[in-house]
Amino acid sequence: MNHEGSSVLGKSAVILVIVAIVAIALNLAFAHSLHFESLGLFGFGLFCLFYAGAISPLSRHTHAKAKPVPATPARKTLLGLSIIDRQGLSHKQPFEPSARPCHALTVDLEDYFHTEVASQGISFSDWEHQPSRIEPSTHRLLDLLDRNRTHATFFVLGWVARRYPRLIREIHHRGHEIACHSLDHQRVNRMTPTQFYESTANAKDLIESIVQEPIFGYRAPCFSITPGCEWAFDALAKLGFSYDSSVHPVHHPTYGNPNAPRSAYPVANDQLMEFPIATWKVAGHNLSVGGGAYLRLLPFQYIQRGLASWEKDMQSPAMLYLHPWEIDPYQPYIPLSFQSTVRQTWGTSMMEDKLQRLLHQFRFAPVRVAHKGVLQDKGCSPRKSTFQTEKAVTQVAG
Repeated sequence: MNHEGSSVLGKSAVILVIVAIVAIALNLAFAHSLHFESLGLFGFGLFCLFYAGAISPLSRHTHAKAKPVPATPARKTLLGLSIIDRQGLSHKQPFEPSARPCHALTVDLEDYFHTEVASQGISFSDWEHQPSRIEPSTHRLLDLLDRNRTHATFFVLGWVARRYPRLIREIHHRGHEIACHSLDHQRVNRMTPTQFYESTANAKDLIESIVQEPIFGYRAPCFSITPGCEWAFDALAKLGFSYDSSVHPVHHPTYGNPNAPRSAYPVANDQLMEFPIATWKVAGHNLSVGGGAYLRLLPFQYIQRGLASWEKDMQSPAMLYLHPWEIDPYQPYIPLSFQSTVRQTWGTSMMEDKLQRLLHQFRFAPVRVAHKGVLQDKGCSPRKSTFQTEKAVTQVAG
């Protein structure tokens, strides 16, 4: 190694030490109050930001001096303008298309006041009286997906389906997969097995009555199929679902399941596939890179590098998620504590741009497309030979 290269590595080492100290300090100060896992995602996000902003440019500078950059090939033009990727490179150049997994992109279709955080200021009985933002935010998200020629899986809340059936049909007609996100956003680990079965059956019947097709995917609110609630898998298989995505294998006070496998695995006597939310294993700990608040609150480079690590290590589709309200910076005010306000509203003004960058750099598809290899022999017939009409089941949704 030449003297210049050694100097660059020396600077990088110093930066790493400084950032590590700052990360530990941030972890101690904020991780517990904001309910992130024990390593402190704020601290680690800062590390990723410094890594992308300082270390990577240094290494590229050294590489550029050692190896000349080849001449840029001629590009076709349209109306006299060069058709060049806005980032200067095609998003498929770093990887061969055949080698890069097509990840599963999912949307939990719920309004801003349906979240666990919002429940601290708005009770279930007040839902009917809240100004809704679900239609404009979902249309913005659908248009963004259309512009990027990307389809996703929408886990639909039964409460939303009952009130906005035309929105559900529009999502379906635009080519997206429809799945179930419970009836009224009640956590599984607060329900009895009987309550869960009946509530989920009602939600499934309602959503199927709107799209007039069977639905095969389920996601619990707050990833609440936690240790001790494995009975829920058997209920889902009995109801005719073929896959679930309710496990988040990280340390978290609400939905932590850190001992669960990171990759897809069968449950309910192999009748159901579980697709956990994507994680990045660092120093023996799982860090979430599955989107949602992690994409909204942390530097984009954190998710970018975490997914790149997943692609390298797992060689399989990663599971990502988000909510329509996360791209809506104009949510009505909810009286919440400071840390809850951070979790509910911060980063919403930047989320759409981050999502655009994510769609530009990685490949995405609905769950049943991304995981068609393991789902091709899964799935049960609908429990009824014909679907009920929408009118016959809407009363169950509150």
